[in-house]
Formats: sequence, structure tokens, C-alpha cells
Amino acid sequence: MQTAGNGSVIENGSTSNGVAPLANGCGGEVGEEGKFKTHYKLGQALSETDSDIIRLIGQHLREMGLHSTLRQLVQESGCSMEHPKAAVFRAHVLAGEWKEASQAVDDLAPMLPQSSSVKHMQYLLLREKYLELLEGGQEMAALHCLRHELVPLPLHHADKDIQTLTSYMMYSDKTELRSAANWQGVKAGSRESLMEQLQGFLPPSVMLPAHRLPHLLSQAVDLQVSRCPYHFEPHPPSFSSQIRYSLLTDHLCPRSEFPSETVHILTAHSDEVWFLVFSHDGSRLASGAKDGEIILWDMKGESPKVQHKMRGQTDGIAHLAWSPDDSLLLSCGREDCPGAIVFNTQSGEVKCRVQNSAEDSLTCGAWSPDGQHFYVGGTRGQFLECALDGSVSSSWEGIRVNALAAHSSPRSVYAADTHCRIRRYNFQDMSYDNLIEEDHSIMSFTVSRSGRNALLNVANQGVHVWDLNDRCLVRRCHGVTQGHYTIHSCYGGLNDSFIASGSEDGNVYVWRSGKEKPALVLRGHSRTVNCVAWNPVYPTTLASASDDGTVRVWGKEKAALRQRQLAAASEPTGITGNGDVSESTSERRGELGGGGVGGLATSASSLASEQLDESLSAASLAEVGSDWQLAVDSLTSSMDSSVGVQPLSLPSLSSRPLPPPSDQLPADEEDEDQVTGSISTEV
Repeated sequence: MQTAGNGSVIENGSTSNGVAPLANGCGGEVGEEGKFKTHYKLGQALSETDSDIIRLIGQHLREMGLHSTLRQLVQESGCSMEHPKAAVFRAHVLAGEWKEASQAVDDLAPMLPQSSSVKHMQYLLLREKYLELLEGGQEMAALHCLRHELVPLPLHHADKDIQTLTSYMMYSDKTELRSAANWQGVKAGSRESLMEQLQGFLPPSVMLPAHRLPHLLSQAVDLQVSRCPYHFEPHPPSFSSQIRYSLLTDHLCPRSEFPSETVHILTAHSDEVWFLVFSHDGSRLASGAKDGEIILWDMKGESPKVQHKMRGQTDGIAHLAWSPDDSLLLSCGREDCPGAIVFNTQSGEVKCRVQNSAEDSLTCGAWSPDGQHFYVGGTRGQFLECALDGSVSSSWEGIRVNALAAHSSPRSVYAADTHCRIRRYNFQDMSYDNLIEEDHSIMSFTVSRSGRNALLNVANQGVHVWDLNDRCLVRRCHGVTQGHYTIHSCYGGLNDSFIASGSEDGNVYVWRSGKEKPALVLRGHSRTVNCVAWNPVYPTTLASASDDGTVRVWGKEKAALRQRQLAAASEPTGITGNGDVSESTSERRGELGGGGVGGLATSASSLASEQLDESLSAASLAEVGSDWQLAVDSLTSSMDSSVGVQPLSLPSLSSRPLPPPSDQLPADEEDEDQVTGSISTEV
């Protein structure tokens, strides 16, 4: 049995009220500078790691109020929870014994890493004493504390604001006092909060930092989340008792919750699809093709529906950009296209056109954050700021632009030029700032929502990630095939935690931010994937556009399975080539799709197999003989008449052999880390 400085009895390492366990040296001793010596239990020495673990468990038990369990732990382990002087200090603070607590600070002074910490700790003690006196209605005692203890304290620190402390004397209402001082009050745990502050001044060998065990567990969970290839849930910024991930097993999100399956195949385009982008509210998708057709898709219902078909640049749609309020859509064409077009997305009509000269080239565009201006540029030296009526409000001559991206500041925009650079241009004062310089041409780029990082598609290099603040290359994303064609990448997922890119090999590659190796390779397109877009509101939806003339919408396995079951049960109408509904088409296609952001469109594999049977029944093999090209022509004609979609041009079978079965793919295509998406068989 021991007696504390105030005469209170301490038993078994705990004060009589069971609040502050006190190290009584059982099984161990305290060495120089407050470091614990080796503890012994049952003739065996505890390792330093074992002692640390016991101390962490003991601290957590105390913070949970399990004082009896803590005393039993101390007794059986023979391990001190903290330095005896630190334990005495804790007991005095929690008991509100400010004179004894101040003396305990002086006793701990030799153990503090910084001598200035002593005065700061004493100030915090006196401030708590002053506020408690005011709360208790002892104004004269509080005034004495302020004049004779706080004011003379030799502390030059921002926290020592005597004028503010004096103003607290004016509050007669206790609630107003606590609100003005941002203070909890004694009954609400102000002393416990003060103790947590004071613990930060003491080295861990003397007293553990507050909530040390939960903090370590939070770090472990954060590490597992960062290594999870499919993590798609919001992670709490700090550990709490309501943590959503189990500590009993390693964290790993299921692949089934990731957009890895083809949910829709949209076939309304009759030519190569070069670009697509979701609206800011995630409810619509705009896609542009080589033949100049722009389609606005309504993604809200069970099945994506064509909202508008608009005729853009005749040489092909190279870029599309939604205005900040999604009411307008900016369209730019290829290098030979001299003008840009702005469409009204509600009516589908042209709002304005921008064209100064037939020799101009306007191939890319971006919107100002207020939606009152838009920017267009091209590789022939035109770089314009335009008003909503199409008039040019400002221009920058001689800047050959490959790509543009919006900037958060008014009248500012990011631009990648033909000198392999990205600059930030300000049209207000006509200034610019160099940010990035690559060794090869920057074909396209996009900026993260935070504005911190830029995602570049570099000719012959692939996908590069740059930090715009530090102006340095962060990483190279491996796997994608990037030549001299323009491929568009995007950020996606919660907090831009993923990167997706098209590729000239016909695949969609998905990386976890911070990783160089792809987490997923989505296969399904038969030709180059020109552009990918992640839905900004529904992060489990990803879209891709390809030279095979289709737009694929990728979603979760559950959504795909649901639509397959609905199609098998009721055989509903499907999505035809023009986006309309046709029952005869559904009968020919077999397995059908549906679902807007979460549905499934026509399964191309069942479509091809059934149409092959119909074609062979209409034109027998005996009539076509050994000329397989005629068989292909016959099949193509049958597909055209039954589905209503213009067939893609198919190469001769003599020059393009059929692909091998999936179980005969080369080893490098069956990388265990490259999880494939759904594959549609195409002839």
C-alpha cells in the first residue's frame, strides 16, 4: 500500500478510485531517464516487444474504464504500465489537484525532451484550474489564479492569451462560458482531454501517447486498404470504435464489387467511336464517332436510351466536354477541322459555332469553372477563349495545342503543346507557368479532381502520372500499348483512387492509384480502345469507346447477373443499333441487356452464335463450298438484316485467323494479377 502526494491511498498500481493505475514496480524496475528495465515473470524475461504489447493493452483497458482487468494484468504480467512519476502526475491531474500536479511536472522535467515543455504544461494546468473555478462560481479565486499564477508565468506562446482568458470572467452562464472557451467542462471530461494533451509532451518510455493501440491498428488497416487491389469503399480518416473493417482478418475487397463485367454494349454508332465522357451529375453519357455523329445517352433507367443524336464535325469527333452545369456540350474535331460546336444538351440543337478561318484547327476544348467561357485550341497555333455566343473574347497566338484541361481558377486553363510541355495559361493577364515537360509528345491528359495530379498519355511511352504541385513524375503505369494514336485515360473511383486507360491492344487497363502494375485488364473490345470514362457520381460504372464501333459500360458482377436473370426469365426487349426498343430483335439476340448504370446489354457471344446458326441454315455449306470468305459475307448480311446494325468491315479469314480459345492464351496474357472482364465472341 502506498500514499500519493495528496495522501490518497494507492493499491496494486491504482488510485483508490480506480481511475489512474500507478506503476508500483512489480516485476520490474525503472532505470535511468525513465526507461524500464527487463521484467521477469515465472522465471522468464519478457522481451521488449512483449512489454510494449502489455503496456498498449493496459492503456486501452484504462481508456475503456476496465480498471479491475487492468489491475489483474499488471499483477500477473509484472509489467509497469508507465513510469511511477508519470502515474502520480496522472492521478493528480484527474483529481484536480493542481498544486501537486504542477510539482509533478517539475519532477518529470529531467525526462522531457524539451525544457520549454515544462512551462507549457504548467500553463495548460493553470488554464484548466482557472476555467473550473469560473464554472464553479468562484470568481474571486479565478481572478487570483489569473493575476498571480497565469500572468506571471514566463511563457511566450501563442496559447497564452491573457486578454482572452480575462474575457471569460464576463460570462455568468456556464453554457456560454464553455462555448466561448471551447471547453467541455469537468463533468464532460475536460480533465481527461487535458491529460491527453499533456501526454504528448512526455516520451513514450515514460507515458504512452493517448490512444496508442487504436492508432497502431488504424495504421495497419490503412496499409491493408492501400494494398487492396479492388478497394472501393470510403475509408474513415481515423480509427474509431465503429470501424467498418474487421481486425480479425486481413482486409480484401471482393472483385465482384468492382466494375469488371460488361453491363451494356451500346451499338448505336455505325463507325469507330473516338471519344466519350459522362456528365458531371453522372446521369448522361456523350459519345462521338469517326463519322461525326454525337449521341447523348440517358443512363438513369434500366436500359440506356438515346436521348439525342447530333451531327458534329464531319471529319470525326476528337473531343467532347460538358459545361459545369451539364446544359451545354462542346465538340471539337480532327486536325483538319477548322471549327468547334456547342450543343444544347436538352434540345440537341446547336447553340453556337466557333470558326475564324478555314485554315484554323480546333481539336480540343475545356470549360471555365463558372461555365461562362470555354477554351479551344489546335496544332496550327490557334488558342482561343470564347464566350457562350461563340465570339472570341481573347486569344493566344502561336500556341500549338494538343490537349486542354480545366483549371479551378477563373480564366485559367491547362494546355499541352507540341513541345511536349504542359503549361497553365491565364487569359486575364496573359501569363503562363511551365509545369511539366516530357521527352515525347503528350497525346492527351486529364487532371484529378483535387487538381494535384495530372494523368498523361505519352506517345510510345504509355501512361504517366505527374504531381503538378511538386512538378515531378510520380510513376509510370505499365501494361498499356500506346503508339502514336490518341488514347484518353481518366481518374475514377472514390477520391480518384483508380486510373483507367484504353489501349491499342483492345483492352481497358485499370490501376490502383499509387501502383504501377494494373489491377485489372478488361477484355471485350476487338479493336483499339480510344477512350475510357469513369462515372463521377456512380464510381462502380466505367465506359469505354473503341474502333470496333461499340461503347461498353462496365459494372459490378451482381448487376450483370441480375440482368442476365431478368433476360432469361422474361426475354424483354433489347437495345437495337439505334437505341430503340424492338421485340423482334430481342427474339433473335437471345440473351439481352438492360439497366442504365447497373444493367446489361446484349450478350455478343450468344448473338453471334445464334446468328451463325441462322446463317448456315439459310445458306448451306455445300453451296459456298470451301470459299470461307463467302460464308463470312453471308453471315454479315444475315446480321445486318436481323439486328438492324450496320456491320463492321471484317478482314478476310485468310489474313486474320480466329483467336485461340481462352485456355490457350499465351502465359503473359494469363497473368494472375490481370483479372479479365467479360469476353464477347466476335467473328
